[in-house]
Amino acid sequence: MSKIIVAGAGHGGLTAAAFLAKAGHSVTVYEKRKREELGHDWEDRFTFSLLKEITGTDEKALPSDIWRYRGDCAFVSPAKRKKVIINYTAENRQKIMWRKPLINMLLENAEKCGAQLCFGTQITAPYIENGTVKGIVTKDGIVKADCVIDAAGAFSPVRANLPESYHIEKQPRYGDLFYAYRAYFKRKKEYPVPEVPFEVYLYHEGEQGLSWCCTNEDSVDILIGRIYEVTGEKVSEQLAIFRKEHPWIGEEIVHGGNYGIIPVRRPLTLMVGDGYAAVGDSAFMTTPMNGMGIDLSMQAGKLLAQVMCADKSGKYTAETLWEYNRKFHVLYGGDTAKNEGLKNSLLTLPGCGVDFLFENDVIQSSDLAGAGKNMNFGALLGKFVRGMRAPKYFFAIINGVIKGSGASGLYKKAPEKFDMAKIDAWSAAIAGKDIRF
Repeated sequence: MSKIIVAGAGHGGLTAAAFLAKAGHSVTVYEKRKREELGHDWEDRFTFSLLKEITGTDEKALPSDIWRYRGDCAFVSPAKRKKVIINYTAENRQKIMWRKPLINMLLENAEKCGAQLCFGTQITAPYIENGTVKGIVTKDGIVKADCVIDAAGAFSPVRANLPESYHIEKQPRYGDLFYAYRAYFKRKKEYPVPEVPFEVYLYHEGEQGLSWCCTNEDSVDILIGRIYEVTGEKVSEQLAIFRKEHPWIGEEIVHGGNYGIIPVRRPLTLMVGDGYAAVGDSAFMTTPMNGMGIDLSMQAGKLLAQVMCADKSGKYTAETLWEYNRKFHVLYGGDTAKNEGLKNSLLTLPGCGVDFLFENDVIQSSDLAGAGKNMNFGALLGKFVRGMRAPKYFFAIINGVIKGSGASGLYKKAPEKFDMAKIDAWSAAIAGKDIRF
């Protein structure tokens, strides 16, 4: 039986903790916040069937007040002259669930499986012995373990203080994170719910990022996000604009009203080392175009646990953990890398360039419905004639898609075995496909 530490009570960390504890390992989750503070007071999308796979909870047994279907969506161009509308069908309509009930289900499942949960524990760094991760350093002292699963978030103090010999990227770069304010305001009932209730504004008011306004029966879900820190002054300014255009937005906040930091980049190429593996936001596991990462995190936690349970030596070296790293990128990492190419190329354009793409049908509903997954080179060829009215904008997107596709292919060709020289060369090739701004 191995002693395993999970640093942070994220979705992926709790998933791994449950599977590993159920397999007989001694698992302890250390989380800096109190239990009741976990989970944002807002909703997010994920695949509900995953919940049953991990916790045994059937979707049909979920209380009706903790989830709902999201309405049709309209992507609005920066100048607000064009809307690209996505009409979902009964088969593909998105389901969203409140984050607090979801994280509580994962916490309860981890405990039921035998994991220990320690709240109010501040982790400051990994504990290193002879250049190898052997546990964590907390405000209360050192805790040793055979392996540390890093689920401590985008600014993880574990990842940020790894030995240089691990060659793991330590800090996010400019544009890798999305700073967001989100609140649910009481809806004024004298106004009807719009026919298309969910509006997403790209380059809202000419700024890099996006905002949304989603009108529900009981509330209006407002998100204001940018690739730089959002201030209270900026929130007040944007809310005033929203209320002018959407007079049904009330003043009373019924949920949320706080800030969050969301990775919007491809995952780490290398996310394992001797005694260490990253999952979730610690490894930047989200879909770059929309910041959705619950699915990816939970899948990663399950995959990591499978690889660790198969390691009968219990040593958890970079060589044995690499199979988790490789499989994740083959299954999921490649798709997110393609998605990042589109996202970054859009953010390099001025607002008028994005307007052009919308107004000339270079960007259409089929492209946005899949958060960029349908923006492949073949699909873009059919838009060539319209796009050539402004070649610099069209080719900026083509360049992003080509580079994203190149990075995607490289992710799916991760080295079969752990070889640092080969992995460094592979990571450098992927970095060469980056589009920065």
